[in-house]
Amino acid sequence: MLRIAFFLLTSGLAIAVASASPTQTSEPSLPQTPKPAVAYAEWNSLVLQALDGDASSATAIGRMYAHGSGTARDVPEAMRWLTRGVDLGSDEAKRELGLLLLRGESTPKDPEHAGSLLHDAADAGDAEAQAALGVMYAYGDGVPQDWALAVDWSQKAAEQGDPWGQANYGLFLETGRAGPADPVQAAEWYRRAADHGFALAQARLGLLYQNGSGVQHDPAKAFELYLRAANENDPIGERLLALAFHDGIGTQPDENETVAWLKRSAGHGDAEAMFLLSEDYARGLGVARDDQAAWRYLLNAAEHGHVLAAARIGNEDAGGTDHQEAARWLRIAIDKAKQQASFFPEDPQTDRGRQLALARYNLALLLMSGDGTPKDVPQAIELFQTASDHGCARATDQLARMYRQGVGVVRNNTTAVKLYEAAASNGIGSAAFDLAEGYNAGWAGERNKPLALQWYRRAAALGYPPAWFALGRFYEEAQGVARDNNEALTWYQLAGNSKVVAAELRLGDIAHLAQFGQVRNDEIARRWYSLAAAQGDGAAEEKLGDLYWQGAAGVSRNRTEAVHHYKVAAERGIASAARKVAVAYANGDGVPPDDTQMLRWSRQAARAGDPEAEGMVGYAIMIGIDGSYDLVEAATLLKLSSESAHSTDWRNHAAAMAREAESKLTRPEREALNSRLARWRSTLDGE
Repeated sequence: MLRIAFFLLTSGLAIAVASASPTQTSEPSLPQTPKPAVAYAEWNSLVLQALDGDASSATAIGRMYAHGSGTARDVPEAMRWLTRGVDLGSDEAKRELGLLLLRGESTPKDPEHAGSLLHDAADAGDAEAQAALGVMYAYGDGVPQDWALAVDWSQKAAEQGDPWGQANYGLFLETGRAGPADPVQAAEWYRRAADHGFALAQARLGLLYQNGSGVQHDPAKAFELYLRAANENDPIGERLLALAFHDGIGTQPDENETVAWLKRSAGHGDAEAMFLLSEDYARGLGVARDDQAAWRYLLNAAEHGHVLAAARIGNEDAGGTDHQEAARWLRIAIDKAKQQASFFPEDPQTDRGRQLALARYNLALLLMSGDGTPKDVPQAIELFQTASDHGCARATDQLARMYRQGVGVVRNNTTAVKLYEAAASNGIGSAAFDLAEGYNAGWAGERNKPLALQWYRRAAALGYPPAWFALGRFYEEAQGVARDNNEALTWYQLAGNSKVVAAELRLGDIAHLAQFGQVRNDEIARRWYSLAAAQGDGAAEEKLGDLYWQGAAGVSRNRTEAVHHYKVAAERGIASAARKVAVAYANGDGVPPDDTQMLRWSRQAARAGDPEAEGMVGYAIMIGIDGSYDLVEAATLLKLSSESAHSTDWRNHAAAMAREAESKLTRPEREALNSRLARWRSTLDGE
């Protein structure tokens, strides 16, 4: 449903702006000079006079090129002739060239040069240049931002009868930029411009009548003014007229008229009308629902400078694959909002405010990773902070993690805790979980199991699945609560059903090992392990391999299938799984016997630190399977295996083989062995 939106400006006065685009209704507008009327002069004559040094002729030619009047529009040519007019001393040329440079249409924008030219023209009394300077000082565009000068130049233009100056000066009076808010005086200035057919002033005056601000409440008068502006093909007047038809302001509600006038306004370039049509087509309000039309109008609105439209597109793209396009739209939304901030302050409670905060968060994430835009951690931190200040709890959570880890900022656990608490209080479950982990580990303060439990419960209540698994652990291990296997199993199942890998593994173990009073059921275990494996967990692949290798309780023995799972687990970094593949090749169990493959997988497991695999490689070298017969290397690996293998039998077996290898070493070889062992042990101690 189309609604009337009330935007609060910084003065504290509510200006009733009927879903109006802030760039065209609640902000000052640059003057649009009329097309030159030069039909009375022959083109060649103008050119000759200009070449002879006539400033007005050079200026007229420049204006004709600038407006496409009597010739094709050609901005570079316009600038060439206007520059000649400036050199010949024409204040009108200074104004026209200044406006071209200020707008940057078909030419690079140069607000500083524009400001110099417009100042000269304004000092000479040119009203339109004065109106333009008022807008420049309001925005701080090419000149220092200065409200007093913005008001002063706008007033000078207004008192000369310039409609743009009158409309802008009226806006400054209405919003309290010229002193205490004075909608009565604002209405008077709007009326002066409106009476001369100036559509923007008619629209703004209509809004005052619609809301009874500075004038008597008169919806019929508001409708009349909107209609006058709309009949002048003014896009803002057309949009306000559409909303009047929608809400029955001074007329009977009429959805057909609403849609027709919105389309006409959009066709004349009004971004807010485009946005409203996008909303209507997306929801099927007054028109048949059409997602393609909704997207087309949203994109057009963004391309015409609509902040909310650009933010929505950027935020949607940030969740997709085209992050370069996402970064572009996010920057457009953020930069445009910054430009509008003086006239359209952000309200975190509105959709616009929320989308902008999210836009800063998403752009900051892209800047952190350099994804779609050059990496810039300092700018990312600034955006995270601004987003957090504007109510984006996800940005607060991200800042907390950065302070905890010392990423882009000096590591500070105290600051991290405060940020985590703020994020958790705004509904971020992961923040509550990280706090729980902090109190459990002792980095958030003194180690405190009861406090950790409170935060785990908070995270669980916020729907954060890892917290459900953590609570299961607390109940299983009696950490701060009485041991309760049924309660633990309930939390594990909640977490497992939400794809928490650790919970899936634990539930598989419970079923396989018949824990918590459950009957052993390897079919259920296989289901849980398979779910974890599908998420890329190597330990789960190894456990699946073990089930198929052993075969029992609902899972048939299948050594070939077991080796397949062991290989997948080994490729995911599980050293013991690589050793099990090696054993399979050594024994020809599930795969053909193959000493080369046995050595390949044994070495992989040994390099990953598996002590049994170290012994296997050492024995293979000692008996010459690999062809090297390096007794020092063999003795080294066997010795390491004998010291750290998990099985007592394996340690004893490795020790016996190590002694056999050592007995064959020469004195220099023994010294080499001791040197290698010392190096390996120091490495292990360092880990």
